[in-house]
Amino acid sequence: MKRLLLAHHNNCPRCPVIGAEDIPGEEYFEILSLRFSIRVAKEMARRLEPVRIEPDAVRRWLRNVRIDERHVEHVPTGSGHGVMVTLPSGCGQPLIDGNHRAARSLRDGSEFRAVILSERQTLELLRRSMTSQIANHVWRLLEQSKPHPLDSWDD
Repeated sequence: MKRLLLAHHNNCPRCPVIGAEDIPGEEYFEILSLRFSIRVAKEMARRLEPVRIEPDAVRRWLRNVRIDERHVEHVPTGSGHGVMVTLPSGCGQPLIDGNHRAARSLRDGSEFRAVILSERQTLELLRRSMTSQIANHVWRLLEQSKPHPLDSWDD
């Protein structure tokens, strides 16, 4: 029997698998014990208008995430906006979707835009991404915390 060989576009582990682009898969962004569903975040973001994110803020944020430099080249210019969430108590506004697009725009000197979910919307996203009980518990801990170093990315 012939074995099916799967390969990523551009031979890049961050690019989709050739022939599997239409196979649904769940993608998550995890940070600070929080787990955000990208599918749900994009669904919520459709109702909002993207805003311009300052290049210095993008640069500071990108120090907090892993960027595969080889993949940045494969990200099409003008491939859409990112999604940011707003954590309570000044804990920051992480970019949960669009980090490689942000890196590409920074590299090319082009404008990067993102939809910013409010605290209320972020909590709703967490409840839909994790169990409500865990999301509520972690959210309460964040509300009681001092500002986290992640807040410095958007100074």
